[in-house]
Amino acid sequence: MYEPSEQDTSAEVPPRLPPVLLRPEAELRLAAERNPLLQDVRGYVAGLDENSEPRDALIPRWAEASGLVRVVKGKHVPLKRAAKLLDDPLRLWERLFSMIGEAGPPAAEMLLAKLVASISLTLYQSGPVRVPGELLFEAVELGQAPDEPTRYATTVALDLLDRLGAIEQVTADPAGLAMIAEITGKPDPSPFLLSLTPIAVWAINRELREAGMDAPVIGDAAGGSLGELSSRLVDSAPEIIDAELKAWARHRSPSDAAADAIEFLRTARLPEERLFALIALGETGEIGLKAAMGVRTEGGLVGAAAAMWLSERGAVSRETVTRDEVTVGMADHYAAMHALGAFVHQLADMDDGFDIVDLLTSSGHPDRLELLNVVGANHPAQKMAKKARTASFKLRSSGGA
Repeated sequence: MYEPSEQDTSAEVPPRLPPVLLRPEAELRLAAERNPLLQDVRGYVAGLDENSEPRDALIPRWAEASGLVRVVKGKHVPLKRAAKLLDDPLRLWERLFSMIGEAGPPAAEMLLAKLVASISLTLYQSGPVRVPGELLFEAVELGQAPDEPTRYATTVALDLLDRLGAIEQVTADPAGLAMIAEITGKPDPSPFLLSLTPIAVWAINRELREAGMDAPVIGDAAGGSLGELSSRLVDSAPEIIDAELKAWARHRSPSDAAADAIEFLRTARLPEERLFALIALGETGEIGLKAAMGVRTEGGLVGAAAAMWLSERGAVSRETVTRDEVTVGMADHYAAMHALGAFVHQLADMDDGFDIVDLLTSSGHPDRLELLNVVGANHPAQKMAKKARTASFKLRSSGGA
């Protein structure tokens, strides 16, 4: 279904695909077995006899396109070599998925294969984040000629993907729908949010790899160093970060994982790297807690980050955490969230009584100026936003940045 385009192969930097979580094969096989469309295709092929004639309907077209039947004297005849495929629900589902572009109505067949590939890749690249259907329509239409019946063909493609169980659709809540309307400029946008099902993620990952694309799977990098893994995680969704770090920790013994995580924590240059080290350390149990206590005694930025991490887990009493540990440790956490694109969202949920400006200015954290600028531009309380802008100006004027 997907083949690298000329743009993909000629670009200096190929499109970066997020690592995906592949479900166990038994789970995928069960999902395929339960799919109603797959059962209909099996039933159609099994029910063929010498009097059967192909009808202009979805199931016969899909069966023929997938190589399960062929036309002999105007009639569909099952192919003997397809028997093994029909007995394997997972491989049959994969074959039906790969030929989905050939199964639609004749009016859409010229565009359908290209649109299915575009939709599948767009949803694959979004990872676990659901994509508003209206934005998906716009993204697909951008890649087509203005005079092509893209909207109709996209609707057909989505219907086929839905019938095969390749996509999941949920309805946006009122707030989400209002946001979609504001972004798209349409007063009555599609209310659906779309994502790939686990079996579709598996099938697309196989196709991408066969096409020579770099399509990583969660756990692929588990054998490497934590530093190598961290460089791949910065642009990933929180669910991907968590799954990758868990896979990394499970790949080695708790003692080895804790030792490696502590070493990376001590040498990390960036706040997000320290956060990743602590997340990995959390997968090592009691060994990790004891190791973090040792790092805390070393003081400094890393010691403060360890202190706050231990406090959050109840491993040390909150009363024993000093003010310096609190300000520096929290500032480092906010800096990590900012690097991951989440600090702005945290600001929206902050209590008006929490003075984040005082915390940042007193922390002495290397990234405090950048964080103050974000607070000044995005804090929901105007008084706090103004205070952050004033603090940022004073810090820059004093050369403290």
